[in-house]
Amino acid sequence: MKQKMKKLLSLAVAGAMVFSLAACGSSGSSSSSGSGDQSAAGSASGNAVQASTGGNTSEPQYGGEVTLYYPKFYDFWDPAMINEYQYSFWYESLFVIDWSLDDTDTYAFGASTVPVEYMAGQIAEDTGTWDEATGTVTVNLRDDVYFQDGAPYNGRQLTSEDVVFSYSRLLGLNGYEKVEFEDSMIDWESNLYMLEGVEASGDATVVFDLADDYNNEVGYQAFINQKVNIAGVEWGDLSADEQADWSNAKGTGPYVITAYEADNSMTLEKNENYYDYDERYPDNKLPYIDKITLVYIADSSNILAQAMSGSLDWFGENGKNVLTTEQLNQLSEANTGYNYVYNSSSPVAIGLKTSQSPFDDENVRIAMQHAINLPGISEAFLGVAADDVVIPGCWSPDLTTWTTIGDWDAETLAEYDYDPELAKEMLEEAGYPDGFEFTIQLDPTADQEIFTEAKSELAQVGITMEIEVASEMMEAVSTSQDPDDERQYNTMYGAFSNYNLANMMIGDSSERLVVETNSYNHTNQEVFDLLADMQTASTIADQSEMAQKLDTIFAESHWGIMLTGVQPCTDWMSARIGGYSGEKVYYDQNMRTIWSRLWVDQSAQ
Repeated sequence: MKQKMKKLLSLAVAGAMVFSLAACGSSGSSSSSGSGDQSAAGSASGNAVQASTGGNTSEPQYGGEVTLYYPKFYDFWDPAMINEYQYSFWYESLFVIDWSLDDTDTYAFGASTVPVEYMAGQIAEDTGTWDEATGTVTVNLRDDVYFQDGAPYNGRQLTSEDVVFSYSRLLGLNGYEKVEFEDSMIDWESNLYMLEGVEASGDATVVFDLADDYNNEVGYQAFINQKVNIAGVEWGDLSADEQADWSNAKGTGPYVITAYEADNSMTLEKNENYYDYDERYPDNKLPYIDKITLVYIADSSNILAQAMSGSLDWFGENGKNVLTTEQLNQLSEANTGYNYVYNSSSPVAIGLKTSQSPFDDENVRIAMQHAINLPGISEAFLGVAADDVVIPGCWSPDLTTWTTIGDWDAETLAEYDYDPELAKEMLEEAGYPDGFEFTIQLDPTADQEIFTEAKSELAQVGITMEIEVASEMMEAVSTSQDPDDERQYNTMYGAFSNYNLANMMIGDSSERLVVETNSYNHTNQEVFDLLADMQTASTIADQSEMAQKLDTIFAESHWGIMLTGVQPCTDWMSARIGGYSGEKVYYDQNMRTIWSRLWVDQSAQ
């Protein structure tokens, strides 16, 4: 019997993730805030829809240059660090979201768990062959994939040994030392929990060995969704200094990095020897655009000015508004480009330690929720109209087979209504006729204005919330993780994009012990069991059924107090860019897939 691998990230990483879930790419939903009824009672559509009409409908063209906004650059280049999106321009993985999907399926570009039928091969010929009898996934590599010119690979052909090297170093297999990074937020043992072996079978075939517990369609789908960047075996022979040199960061991708200025800019030029073709225009070899420049622009007014002038071709929101709602409206009214709006980030919330009094009383938590004007705060601070506020359960609305949005009973839905008078009555019945006091510690990145508004609204029902701000992030992480610290914390509540995020926040351990190690200190045994069973489910249908139960329990439990609905994100695209139909750009490794298939309309210069 193959050994079952433990899948939990460390508690320290889990706590840190509390504060990183604001990123648009982290929560994974891509339903439009402007399309139909997206409230808790409405449907959970996953499609991106333009907030402004039109879009460039020109035919594909070669040539031209584009400038894209990028919020932060890093000085590490190892292919194992997939959390830096810019890497995806030159590194590639075995599998990718299928670009031939039509625009009704663009939600796949906003999810981190994508059904196999929406995936395709990239370096691989296809999504491989899973053999349940042998517990293996056999992947055949394309025969036309070559590394970029220059050291360390000098344009040689990709082989199966490169794939074996790239996976083995993440898990410490085949004699390779497991790669470790102090600053990494990636736990590859958790991401690749379903694998226990990988080996080459000839020059162009790789066989992956699934652990017995995960030799099923759930494990296979999870494997296909892991975005492991493929580097050549020569990478392992480079010295630490050579691995720290950006000029050695080469892969098989459509763009080659040719210049880099830390904290400022990166230049990417067309890989003239790139192998791939445009699925929507099968005769067209990729990429179309000659040169891409990523730039950091510190001030929103400067971003607005450059977008208005035509010198900036794209920006995407990643965790906080790049532009204010007013600035976005100004761009739309000027008709200089197109806004694509997504319900994307988890709601802003007060995280409660439910092992502490009075937060151990569910009626107190519901009363606190009734005291918060969710539609009002969402409209005032996020620019989301009241009718478009999305109240999620555990999962991102983009995980359509896991969510129960629209199917909750009337009582559950009503518990999110703004009703301060009912809140007062519930507090009195719970034994708090005069309310109570508590302290919340915010991390330094939290939107203090939202919590100040929440403080004012809670005060209307007799609850006094004192606000502290931690001096730095790890202080806030420590506070949130300490079940004995009487301070509560800010968090991004629910709308998790995958199993690992949910397990970090509301799970306990693979042993299913009732322990207070989750972010909310809850002791709901059914939740622990459902999370464990989801990971070992043998069919997608069974896993989805468990996920839906978990989604409903989360919505009913009120372990945190939502201050907003799901936060919107925007991809703004210049009017001169063709080929784009609303796929979320700034997510996982979508930038490579999308930007290698877009073009510059020469007539719109």
